[in-house]
Amino acid sequence: MKKIICLMSAFLLMFGIFAGCGGETGVPLSYDDQINEDGSFNENLFYRNDLETAVADPAVIYIDDENSTEYGYYYMFGTSDASSFRAWRSKTLEHWEDMSEVVGYPAFYAPDNCFAQSTFWAPEVIYDADLDKYFMFFSGQNRNTTEWGVMLGVAEADEPYGPYVMTTRDGHDATTPLFDADKMYKAIEESGMGDPTEIFTCIDPHPYVAPDGQKYLYFVRDRAGSEQKTHIWGMKMNTWTDPDYSSVTRLTRTGYYTVDDQSEENIATYEGTNNYINEGPYIYESLQSDGSYRYYLTLSINGYTDKTYSVIQAVGNSPLGPFTKLKEEDGGILIGTDGQSWDHISGPGHHSFIRIGDELYVLYHEHIDRLNGNSQRYAAIDRVEITHNAKGEEVLYANGPTWSLQPRVEEYAEYKNIAGDADVSAPGENVDALTDKLLSLYSYIDYVKEYTADRTTTITLTFDDYREVTGIMIYNSKYFDRAFVDIARIEVDCRTEDGAYEGMAYIDDLAFDWDFYRNEYADAMRPGGSAVAIFDPLLVKEIRITVELPETRPDNIQLTDEEGWPIKQTQVAVSEIVVLGK
Repeated sequence: MKKIICLMSAFLLMFGIFAGCGGETGVPLSYDDQINEDGSFNENLFYRNDLETAVADPAVIYIDDENSTEYGYYYMFGTSDASSFRAWRSKTLEHWEDMSEVVGYPAFYAPDNCFAQSTFWAPEVIYDADLDKYFMFFSGQNRNTTEWGVMLGVAEADEPYGPYVMTTRDGHDATTPLFDADKMYKAIEESGMGDPTEIFTCIDPHPYVAPDGQKYLYFVRDRAGSEQKTHIWGMKMNTWTDPDYSSVTRLTRTGYYTVDDQSEENIATYEGTNNYINEGPYIYESLQSDGSYRYYLTLSINGYTDKTYSVIQAVGNSPLGPFTKLKEEDGGILIGTDGQSWDHISGPGHHSFIRIGDELYVLYHEHIDRLNGNSQRYAAIDRVEITHNAKGEEVLYANGPTWSLQPRVEEYAEYKNIAGDADVSAPGENVDALTDKLLSLYSYIDYVKEYTADRTTTITLTFDDYREVTGIMIYNSKYFDRAFVDIARIEVDCRTEDGAYEGMAYIDDLAFDWDFYRNEYADAMRPGGSAVAIFDPLLVKEIRITVELPETRPDNIQLTDEEGWPIKQTQVAVSEIVVLGK
């Protein structure tokens, strides 16, 4: 952590230099660059995915029932125990409290007569305001078969933390799975969309209510018997315990962009050649200008133990499709590991979305062994933006997965990113990319741009009026050979709150933490990292950031040719600028 000569208001007024700091030299600005040896950082301003909560397949809901004692909490559910499920709660999505330790019991514990005896996976919970009940959907191995026979069950509770008890609605009890096998087989046979198997297995339920109020349930038809691939299916629900079998629809075909076309041209290239998995479905809808909705079917591929476990997106015009998976270059992979090239992220997948104020977040799990995968999974979150790909199609874009400081969820932050409120100017290309809220992360995505210059350059952000500012983040390029070494200079035109003193303050040589953000095994970046300066709040009118095209680089980040000879850097790039202010 670096501290620079003090620029506190009282100090400056004492020596009478704040009023004179409008000259050419200005005064040095005291700042904290957040590079702390003990790993700590300012949690009033940032969050970081340090993988604190061990849970797989996380799903999150917000408790908006004002009569609930848990009103205002976010609740997370996931795969956690052999025969039960826990619930975690948080006010901000940053740190999670295990509610089983608070109330003294798990959210759900399978009764002795439960149809499921093991393999309790991937619970999701939805609140039904009409019934004032929370419904938990889950999957478990059916005790009545000696074969692989995992099926869906439903339990309900009065409070989000439980206890959830097996539902007795619509003829169900603890002994019955959600689906009637005979009715499901008949529906699939009549639909012509699936092959019969010895047993109808299914996992990963996802309940969803469409904008028109219609209930839906999405799930994975799991491998069984002669069918050894998993696919996403969906159907309408008359109630949360009464499926509309006539509506059952196959939504994905593993390994292909669409369900019906099995030609070579329709092979989904990002699904590995030995991949048999489409799982963990989640639906997100986006309102269009004409009043219609665009539906995003998001799902995981490649197996949860694998480093390449990823979330992809398919698009359609109705809740039951048909859906088309987007190609990789068009944004098909929403969260991944850039073709296993990253050493700091493994297995990001099985996710859910949550909107918080004006922001959208994705909650997902990662392996604790970030390099090799196949390990305990932990919860992480990142921002999601809606943007357009190179074809002009609306797509979801995740600013993640990240393992770097990110601004706190704005709903709970005193200081927010106000860079988008400034007029931004700079010589070079893609100036708009500096404040588009999109982090440049993936090597195969070219529609998320970086600001690029072929010389040392100064980026200027000018606000219409003075704004209170307490920090600046300059995100580095995803390209090792375009990355800045450090930030040569930051100048801030500032004044005291009463306006009596105004002038310029500066920071020279703001460090970028290369030890953390360089790939340990290659000349490559761990993308999503920034150079950070946090200072006592100032009223700021203009910020000038000088980014240097270095003549040479330090030995530990030297650019070399194929034979190992040093080469000159020809471009310098910035992914994004964040100004934390009010």
